[in-house]
Amino acid sequence: MTQKTVFQGDAKSQSHFSVGSSIYSEKQGQVQDSTCLIIPTNSNRRSSASCTVHGPSQTPHLDRQLQQPQTKEILQALTVALNDIADERQCTKCAVETASGLLTGYVREVKVAKKNGQYSKEEKKALKKEIKGLAKGVKRDVKALWLEEK
Repeated sequence: MTQKTVFQGDAKSQSHFSVGSSIYSEKQGQVQDSTCLIIPTNSNRRSSASCTVHGPSQTPHLDRQLQQPQTKEILQALTVALNDIADERQCTKCAVETASGLLTGYVREVKVAKKNGQYSKEEKKALKKEIKGLAKGVKRDVKALWLEEK
């Protein structure tokens, strides 16, 4: 469960994110627009999102995985960490370490879930195919960008 506790003080606040069994804490400057940190938490909603460009979701298994409450909590904490990286008043090293800890912790939890049989063989294959498909597009775009620079 994600908990955000803010203590009002001399333009400083402290927030704590409890994700699964891990607790991440980072000192933040005054939040100017807290709406950018809000992720809807309607867990009853099924992934039926339709894109105006691509039509129905091409990644339904990945969508379902990202809509799980624990995943949403990690994404929200990661959003805060990424905002801290961009904030010149924050320690970049601490923000990067927080983001890295969140990502590695989540990957570790997914690996354990896969080993414990929480995913069927079909689900594993479908997720892998969807992630690879997305990664290929990103890789192609990044490679094209690097080749433009030369």
